[in-house]
Order: sequence, then structure tokens, then C-alpha cells
Amino acid sequence: MHKIFAKPLFLGKKVVFLPQCHSTNDELVSLAKKSVEPEGLVLYTDDQTKGRGQRGNVWLAEPGKNILMSLLLRPKWLAPNDQYYLNLIVGLAMLDMLKSHVNGELVLKWPNDVYLSEKKIAGILIENSMRGSVLESSVVGIGLNVNQKGFNLSSATSIYLETGKEQDRVEMMEQLLIYLEQWYLKLKSGSQVYILNEYHKSMMWRGELRTFKVNEEEFEGEILGIDSNGRLTINERDKLRNFGIKEVKFVR
Repeated sequence: MHKIFAKPLFLGKKVVFLPQCHSTNDELVSLAKKSVEPEGLVLYTDDQTKGRGQRGNVWLAEPGKNILMSLLLRPKWLAPNDQYYLNLIVGLAMLDMLKSHVNGELVLKWPNDVYLSEKKIAGILIENSMRGSVLESSVVGIGLNVNQKGFNLSSATSIYLETGKEQDRVEMMEQLLIYLEQWYLKLKSGSQVYILNEYHKSMMWRGELRTFKVNEEEFEGEILGIDSNGRLTINERDKLRNFGIKEVKFVR
């Protein structure tokens, strides 16, 4: 057990810290299967050796420099078809928190990435567990580049690289939980339309003519937003195309 987060109402009231683990999501999923854990449980680590991202990518992070955490939610009240809203609110909460620490343009790349000044600064991986037709639990994995001073990819950045200042990672986690709790309660109150509108305002490439790739086909199109099933909607020469997660790649 580790120090709880005092400021949120119900998130972070139980905290587990692991000096090192393969994946915080895997650890939290395993923990939740072994015992009845409360909603809001936070598990975080200093060193994640096999962090996972979308498309099976590996999340590489320097030990002791970044936020590597997972959060347990129990959104049984959320319709299964609306589970994609969890991705939206986590992204919006991350933007709210980051705006107080950095200046560059912050955008959300569908479905799970946060970009700052055209470079990736954070990733989200949500794993949902169903029991019949009920969304039993959701494990929200978050990787945020905080104090790391260098990457092997030119497309990545951190708060330190953008500001030259080191941050207190635990304080930032608490700030993130406060914002996420607010967005979670908005979702629970039925504010889906508001949430989707706010997400669209911060969506990367929305309203721009860009190049995408499906299988081996490249095409130009304009992102219109997200449809009622959580799919990405792209307008290709007045033809609307909808894509689920992993079905389309952003090219340029």
C-alpha cells in the first residue's frame, strides 16, 4: 500500500505502488480478479518493463521519470455501446491537467493518444470486462512522459523537454485523478453530448485534409469526428467512411 490521494472524492482512496512490474494494466487486472477491489483503486510503478499500447506497441519509459499508472473503474451504469466514452473522458482529463503545466498545442489523437506540439506525450489503454450485458469493470492504463530528458523517437516529448522543469509525479497523478473524477461524474450524469462536443474541439486533424491508410490503401480525407458507435468518421470526397480501432492509420 502507498499513500492515498486525499483531494479526489473517491478515486485514489486505495493505492498500490510497485517499484517495478511488467505492465500496470496486467497487474491491476490480475489483482481485481483475485479479490473484490474498490472503484478508484490506483496502481502505479516507477519501472514498467513491458508496458502495452494500442496495436500491440510497447510503451517505453525511463525508470523513475514518468507516470505509469492504472485505475480501476466500475461503470456498471454505462451502456456497453457507450464504453468508448471512457476513452474520451480520460483524454479530456489529461488535457485539463496538462494545460496547467505546458504551453504548446494539446490535442487528442483518436483513439488513445495525447499530443503536444505535434509530438506524443501520453497514451491511454482501457481494458473493459463484461459480465453478461453489464460493463463490470474498466482498467484505465495511463502513460505520461513527465521528467524524461530523451527518447529514441523524434515523435515523442515530455513535460521536461517542453518546459525545462522537473515535476512532482505524485502531485500530477493527484491532479489527473481530480479532473478524471469530474469527467467521470459528468458521464454518469448523462452528459454524453457535451463530452463528445468537447472531445471534438480537441481532436487532432479534425477539419483538415490529411492522408490515412487502410491495409495497403492510402487516401485523403477529412476527419469529421466520432460516430454513435465510437468509430472514426472520415469524409473522403463526399463519401463517409467509418473505422473502428486498429482499422485505419494516420499517415500525414
